Amino acid sequence: MVYIIVTTILLILAVVIIGLLVVPFKISMHLSNKGSLIQGDIQITWMRIRFFHRKIPSEKEKEEIKEEKKKKGKKEKKFDFKRIPKIIHLLMESWPYLTRILNEFFKSLSVEKFSIDFIIGLSSPVDTAVISGYIWSLASIVNIIPNAHLSVTPDFQKVRIDGSIILKLKFKLFWVVVAFIKAFTKKPVRMLLGEIRRN
Repeated sequence: MVYIIVTTILLILAVVIIGLLVVPFKISMHLSNKGSLIQGDIQITWMRIRFFHRKIPSEKEKEEIKEEKKKKGKKEKKFDFKRIPKIIHLLMESWPYLTRILNEFFKSLSVEKFSIDFIIGLSSPVDTAVISGYIWSLASIVNIIPNAHLSVTPDFQKVRIDGSIILKLKFKLFWVVVAFIKAFTKKPVRMLLGEIRRN
């Protein structure tokens, strides 16, 4: 009976792990800027299960967080700059293995949507028209790309640079994990990670 339960648990874990590696994650980001206020959110989902979600705070909220940390007396850890030459040396030795991870990372990414919308108003209507014209020219090229969109709306009434960015990606872990495991078997990579993790 115990053997059956353990086997069942292991099978479920195996299915979940394989699923995490094979079924793509969906990453979505939305940012908007109006005046000095930047708002947005980032979320990561897998099979409609939300793993991560974070609202991006305004600058005012960031300052409030910093003030709270100062009041609590939290001290930031100082980085030992004497370690930089060693880290650079290890990075150079590890680079051939790290590039494989990067290659697999970019291969595993696919863009579902990439959209940028600007509203631009400069102090001079002429400058507004010229900059908008440049962006329109760029947009005519960008908008040929599948799932990509770029637009600009000139504002001749007031000075402003507002806009929004929407980015939706799909990402598969499998080949990235395989490349990472292969890289981790190499001594320079292990030493580099160990050096970076040092306090």
